[in-house]
Amino acid sequence: MLRNKGHSSKQDNLAVTAVALQDHIVHDLQLQNLSIADHSKTKVQKTENRSKSLKRNAKAIIDTGLKKTPQGGPKVEDPEKEYVLDPKPPPLTLAQKLGLFDPPPLPLSVDEWDRVKQRSVEQGDSMQPCPICKEEFGLHPQVLLSCSHVFHRACLQAFEKFTNKKTCPLCRKNQYQTRVIRDGARLFRIKCATRIQASWRGHVVRRWYRDLRRTVPPADAKLRRKFFEAKFTEISQRLLCSFCTDIDALFSEVDHCLAINRSVLQQLEGRCGRELSEEEWGEIQTQALCREAPDCPICLAALAPRERVLLSCSHVFHHACLQALEELSLGDSTPFHTCPLCRCCYQKRILEC
Repeated sequence: MLRNKGHSSKQDNLAVTAVALQDHIVHDLQLQNLSIADHSKTKVQKTENRSKSLKRNAKAIIDTGLKKTPQGGPKVEDPEKEYVLDPKPPPLTLAQKLGLFDPPPLPLSVDEWDRVKQRSVEQGDSMQPCPICKEEFGLHPQVLLSCSHVFHRACLQAFEKFTNKKTCPLCRKNQYQTRVIRDGARLFRIKCATRIQASWRGHVVRRWYRDLRRTVPPADAKLRRKFFEAKFTEISQRLLCSFCTDIDALFSEVDHCLAINRSVLQQLEGRCGRELSEEEWGEIQTQALCREAPDCPICLAALAPRERVLLSCSHVFHHACLQALEELSLGDSTPFHTCPLCRCCYQKRILEC
């Protein structure tokens, strides 16, 4: 009888241990639908759980993430507040109570969370994209794990739902603790403010540089040439826009100027083309003597000892000086030479010494 009692107690202990291990494994893997008694019940439970999960998913889609007061009024969550999502440890399983597995770790204290966050800041996790979706954190909710890794809150929830485990996607730590942080949103605001300031400063500098280039010519030769070419082009365009573009009026003005020039030339030909008589030359010589000009107006030397020439305008010059002046003015478009003093067309006569 004693042997049977001892044997039955050992069997009871083994049965309790097996049940405890099975319960711990099921709880660890979150396999809530297992049943070894009846397969039909298992199918019914699966359908019920599936309908419950669909209801939970629909509720999660409708949920806006805003906390509500007991009276039912909406309350907006503080965007700068950090809090722990699982402040209490999970309940112990039978295997943990029997000492077959280590109990879950106790909740971290405030100092321990500060050290975990400091380690995450040193690693620069919030400055890098989320390891799951590979996108910037931006203003989306962000969570910090007790292993100092940082993820999007929605990405971590999707990962847990997909793996059916509570394991860190990077270091594979089990039963981690989660804390909501705001470092990603703060860094994103600073980054946006920096970009806005950089864009505004760039706009101000570019506008100042354009104004400077419009007024001050550059020192480089090529740029200086382009600067003045642009200025001349602008002035030319202004002049062209200010001018009258009436072609008929322009042609009529040109015809009028040509008619005036022709009349002047005809008058000159009439005055200079006629030969002067001896009496007229005598009167011209008398006028020249009345002037009593002792020097040549061209070379400013005395007229007496050298050969002189008398013009029809009664001015007297050295013959050589007048010839030199006529040779110098051969390139002019006028058909007649003009006096250096009175600018009249002349006929000349050499005077005897």
